[in-house]
Amino acid sequence: MNRLLISLLVVLTLVFVPASAWAQVPGYRIRLDSLFQILESNRRLMGSVTIRQGDRVLYQRVLGYRDSAATGWVPADGATVYRVGSVTKVFTATLIYQLIDQGRLSLDTRLARFYPGLPGADSITVSDLLGHTSGLADYTRGLDDRRAQSGDSLVRRISAEPLQFAPGTARRYSNSNYLLLGNIVERLTGSSLEAALARGITKPAGLTRTYVGGTVDPTVNEARSYYFNDGHWERQPDFAIENAGGAGALVSTTDDLTRFLAALFGGRLLRATSLTEMTHGFHDGTRRNGKGVGPFTIPGTGKSGYSHDGSIGAYAALVGYVPEDSLSLALTVNGYNYPINRIFFAVWGILYGTGAALPSFTPVALDERTVDRVVGVYSADAYKLAITIRRGAGGLEARFNDNDPFPIVRIGANLFMYADAGILIEFADVVEGLSPRLTLFQHRASAPLVRLPSSPDGSGG
Repeated sequence: MNRLLISLLVVLTLVFVPASAWAQVPGYRIRLDSLFQILESNRRLMGSVTIRQGDRVLYQRVLGYRDSAATGWVPADGATVYRVGSVTKVFTATLIYQLIDQGRLSLDTRLARFYPGLPGADSITVSDLLGHTSGLADYTRGLDDRRAQSGDSLVRRISAEPLQFAPGTARRYSNSNYLLLGNIVERLTGSSLEAALARGITKPAGLTRTYVGGTVDPTVNEARSYYFNDGHWERQPDFAIENAGGAGALVSTTDDLTRFLAALFGGRLLRATSLTEMTHGFHDGTRRNGKGVGPFTIPGTGKSGYSHDGSIGAYAALVGYVPEDSLSLALTVNGYNYPINRIFFAVWGILYGTGAALPSFTPVALDERTVDRVVGVYSADAYKLAITIRRGAGGLEARFNDNDPFPIVRIGANLFMYADAGILIEFADVVEGLSPRLTLFQHRASAPLVRLPSSPDGSGG
């Protein structure tokens, strides 16, 4: 079966408020243990999680393994380092704002000062780069992720594409913005990104296991990455992290990530004006987007915070901070087949006692009414993907395009699973007797599909 590699977008929204005490929910540690035990025992997650209030660790847990060596599986521990992907951008943004605080740069500085040959360089500002409003095309599209390229060749990839829109008029996430910001840090400081990181963040914040990554080295407790396929964890080739630069080259631990958030939002790394700019950023007409971190809300709590997610190859990471209660959360992952944004919000729900149900992977009885509402063909033109849901010998089965069908088991009201490949399918609530949409989750993929009109024989299309 072909694996889907579709970008997982974590949609997040919020308001910055002063810190106050968090009222601990009785039994939250027990419930967190239950959540992660369910995920680990059902082979849904390998990685690490840390929750911190201010400078005090409230909860920490490590799941699964960091390596599948010839001598056997090697368990991860609290010091295991994971690639964090685009969570790197929060660090890069912090370094840029520090340069602004030092008067060596401004939000209005034009890209032409550093890269006069790039499209729109005379119009694109540092603010545009921070807020993804530059219009620059994403240099990672079509990039050979497993072959390291020089910094100059990566910049040439950016210069080869026209602007996607006029700078400052719209927002579109592009790794090019933060690759260039990382390069700007190096130019202004006269040092490598790693040296600037040590001076500006890791030493002041007391981080000991955060650095620019290279080839994965399990002998120094760096985690390899895995996808769940054919009923087992399958090691994945590493992406060339050298190509990620300021957009995604860092490795870290969840302990370090929560320390970083506590220092950042505690005012120990940036002036208040810069932190406000970093968190409030650009309004696209429907929601406010940050310039370094994005806002999110915790359903059923009235609580708000700031977050960033990341992925690189089979690794993933999510960090979040709720200023009102000085709570920071970091999740790093080197193997998963359950949506990590669901885990992220499940943890927040437990911390605030929303009473939301824990995930379950126990099969649920399938009735004919449910079958009738989900059977059909669902399509996503953007991914060139069609999924047929149909009756099978033992229940329901799904088929991707013209591939072989596979059984899906009901595990919730709208949730179905194919455990061997780590596939989760969630159907939308019924409208006029039918589910109009589904969302497919696999590995780091999340793909929304829309039901096609039924033909006279009851099939889609």
